[in-house]
Amino acid sequence: MKVLHVLNTGSYSGAENVIITIINHLKKDPSIECVYVSLYGDIGERLKKENIAYYPVEKLSVANLKKAFQDLQPDIIHAHDFTASILTAFCFPKAKVISHIHNNSPWIQSFNVNSIVFLLASLLNDQILTVSNAVEEEYIFSKFIHKKIKCIGNPIDLKAIREKANAKQASEHFDVLFLGRLTEQKNPPMIVSVFEKLCKLFPHIQIGIIGTGDQADYFHEHLDSISQVRFYGFLENPYPIVKNSKILFMPSKWEGYGLVAVEALSLGLPVVCSGVGGLKNIVNDACGLIASKENDYINEIEKLLKNQSYYEEKSKNAIQRAEQINNIDEYMKAIDDLYHRLAK
Repeated sequence: MKVLHVLNTGSYSGAENVIITIINHLKKDPSIECVYVSLYGDIGERLKKENIAYYPVEKLSVANLKKAFQDLQPDIIHAHDFTASILTAFCFPKAKVISHIHNNSPWIQSFNVNSIVFLLASLLNDQILTVSNAVEEEYIFSKFIHKKIKCIGNPIDLKAIREKANAKQASEHFDVLFLGRLTEQKNPPMIVSVFEKLCKLFPHIQIGIIGTGDQADYFHEHLDSISQVRFYGFLENPYPIVKNSKILFMPSKWEGYGLVAVEALSLGLPVVCSGVGGLKNIVNDACGLIASKENDYINEIEKLLKNQSYYEEKSKNAIQRAEQINNIDEYMKAIDDLYHRLAK
């Protein structure tokens, strides 16, 4: 059985991490061969290190997808974003196609061209996987395809996360950390404003920002002059720094799942977040805080930094919460069962 994992990016982030996790765990099943099909980009180096077959394309177009299909002759297409799901559904209406949605983009909530086209594509797909119930709840046309939708969450492998965190000793220590793509989704104005105010409240605070994206210039414009803030850009293994930090700040405007929150919790970091998408099912008051107002974010971070016993309790609860979410065996069984069912 050959499975093509198709997506419309060439970078490495949350969804890409999920795909790599799936492919690596499926190596235990010799009946399944996986190929990663995506745009050219930095992901190529990561896939090479992971020994994963890579079929890069300049653009995720009809012509390039048909050539990939002809060259690789897959039994199943596993599409990992809206664009890939739509294109593969229309290009290969007779193929076995899984649409795997990792992100609940705001447009799914309204009547528009994108939401209509995705509905039409979904009618052709064999299965629609989501990373949180929020995706189905927010999609305006979900009632027409609800029988095809299954919320599968994200693969959480705490052992792997902790092994990466212990792979090397980080010299950097941050009181507050942001880890993720520097995009509109992550709420740049809120991040910048909260960090500016925290630096005034705590002259010796250390703040780390790990990630890159199309809003990077906005972050640098406002925060470069503040000595307490340090930028890292993209890091292949950020976990040693995460482990050596105290608090994860995540005021996203929208999220599909929010994998980085679980990763931080597993390393003992309380998570102060917006609670959008899957975050509301990950973070609670015992291990962090769900908030929406700037003052609430600042007040919680201030309390965590000033009150050691309060911090230690939430840090302990963070690890316990991550253990409750750990699901790698169940997740991979669900994927394996799905592939074998569709391949019959």
